[in-house]
Amino acid sequence: MQTSSNGLICGVVEGFYGRPWNARQRHQLFGWLRSGRMNTYVYAPKADLKHRNRWREPYDEVECAELGALVRDCHQHGLRFVFGLSPGLDICFSSQPDFQALVDKLGQLIGLGCRDFALLFDDIPSDLPRSDVAAFGSLAEAHCDLANRVAQSLRAQLADPLILFCPTPYCGRMAILNPDYLPEVGRLLDSRIQVFWTGPEIVSGTIPSGSIEAVSAKIGRKPVLWDNLHANDYDLRRLNLGPYSGRPLDLRGAVSGILLNPNCQFESNFVPVHTFSDYLNAEAEYDPRAAFRRAVTGWLPQFASDGASPVTEQDLEFMGDVFYLPYGFGDRARDFLALFRELCREVPEPGKGAEALRRLAAECSALMGLFEKMCDIRNRDLLHALYPLLWELKEEAALIRACAAWLASDRAGGVGFQSQEHLPHTYRGGFVAELQRLLPMDSAGFFGDHTR
Repeated sequence: MQTSSNGLICGVVEGFYGRPWNARQRHQLFGWLRSGRMNTYVYAPKADLKHRNRWREPYDEVECAELGALVRDCHQHGLRFVFGLSPGLDICFSSQPDFQALVDKLGQLIGLGCRDFALLFDDIPSDLPRSDVAAFGSLAEAHCDLANRVAQSLRAQLADPLILFCPTPYCGRMAILNPDYLPEVGRLLDSRIQVFWTGPEIVSGTIPSGSIEAVSAKIGRKPVLWDNLHANDYDLRRLNLGPYSGRPLDLRGAVSGILLNPNCQFESNFVPVHTFSDYLNAEAEYDPRAAFRRAVTGWLPQFASDGASPVTEQDLEFMGDVFYLPYGFGDRARDFLALFRELCREVPEPGKGAEALRRLAAECSALMGLFEKMCDIRNRDLLHALYPLLWELKEEAALIRACAAWLASDRAGGVGFQSQEHLPHTYRGGFVAELQRLLPMDSAGFFGDHTR
């Protein structure tokens, strides 16, 4: 297995909710990881039923063939393959049959060539099962007891396996609600087992090194960061195409590893993975925006087209700025929003309305043109990964352009803005959209009584 420049466990965890990636996509990922001097891939897709919901069931012959080929492909790229199992939804921690089912399941993967494992207790009930109350004093005790027994079983069969553990409170906000859990993990969990952590939040915009040092003191070891910065399974109307950022370089010394859990749509992860590599391998400094531009340049060949107007680097940068990161937009998208806000003012600043309209209309046309260009690219898998969001972006751009023209007019006669292409109940329609309009949420996304 190759070693990263800084000795970290580093790579990608396929740990999202949604359709798992296929063998071709994972093969491409392994190439990205190897070229980026990363060393680890964690298999933990929530939608693999035998990973989570039906974890006791062994993989059948066809599934074993596919998993075995995946393990070999990963190893052939010089990467560590970690198989994750998530039994926490319904396991009885004091049950010997359940423990044996868990050991048998991991044994099946050992037979397929897997040597490293993760035991995951994320997103499960935070109370000790009633069947285990007599055997354990707390949820943390039950989790650690099971993990320690699993580790003992694995070490009896394998030489120095990597064993990872995901606690139920896996971020700072969750830990506040269960303050005793992590200190118990620090006392009870085998010291050779690594512990996952996502930072202050499930999706952390920034992760100060000091916050990691605080959790390290509780768990008695440096955590492995399960980084959800680019994850989008919680909101499939967005992509995160921006650079790896919000993590100081000295964070690398505060953790024992960093694993990126990125967008569900595999083909959209070129920029996230490649800027992550830049961060991991940076020596003196890391500039996220410069890394973003380098990655966009490297991504451009995958948009090769037979169309009359091919996708340009500027197109990709604009798309990346629109679909940037969870807590902010890129430069061009921020400028777009500022222009529209200028026009939305009740009385635009003198002389600025016409200029703002001209610039906004040009940007709307660029977004609409981007969709048309994308439809001609040869890489159809890449197109289909981006298509739903680009279609919506095109439609919004057309609507914004028309609305902006009305806003910049004198609005004579007091006639309100109307769209000739959007009938009532067809724009942002449906049950979920209706519910969202009723929620007490302000424009920044804060819930509570902010709307009065």
